[in-house]
Amino acid sequence: MYVCKDCKKTFKEKVEYCDCGNNVFEEIPDPPAQVNNYYPVENQDVFKPAPMLPVNIMSIVVFSLCCLFSLGFVLFFGPEPKKQSKAPVTHEKTVVKEIPTVESFWDDTPSYVVPTSEAKANADWELYKNGLRNTLLAMFDSRGIEGSGSCEIEFVLDRHGNLRKKKLYQNTANKPLVNAVKKMLSGVKGYNPPPSGYDESTIRMEIKANSDFTYTLMYKN
Repeated sequence: MYVCKDCKKTFKEKVEYCDCGNNVFEEIPDPPAQVNNYYPVENQDVFKPAPMLPVNIMSIVVFSLCCLFSLGFVLFFGPEPKKQSKAPVTHEKTVVKEIPTVESFWDDTPSYVVPTSEAKANADWELYKNGLRNTLLAMFDSRGIEGSGSCEIEFVLDRHGNLRKKKLYQNTANKPLVNAVKKMLSGVKGYNPPPSGYDESTIRMEIKANSDFTYTLMYKN
């Protein structure tokens, strides 16, 4: 190799002039070729593990024994795994009760029937009270009565149907109504003879004057 003395540029072969215009070069010997030394495998040092010390062997043995002891304790002395209890399967049974026959509880005893004579007596008495009420209302003069109010009357019938022991109870301050009831009660002397079942008990009635100019006469018992 050649080196320019001015710019120190190197050239493999000698040239007449360098790029800088110098023609003076210095020859430099080539460096020796690098030789790679390869050795066969058998000549290299093979890795050898370090010898195991007695202390290491003892640790491994103790660790293994501990693992075996723990496993044996869990298998033979540990708590038994809980078994999931299954709910007992119950089979529902349909109980069919014996249904009694109609004849076992049917009561053939006839219900109470009002005797014909008693029924006839009640019907006769109701008809008699309706007729007596209509007779009293026929004598009631509502002219001149204004507003509402009520009065009560009572009397007793003798066996001929005459009105005895007449009484008037004034429940209102409506004087025209009270006067009309007095005239009605005094105007009816008697009615038809009562039915045979009448025991001369007191008959009570109430007469009401309504605000719409209507009047009602009702029995109190």
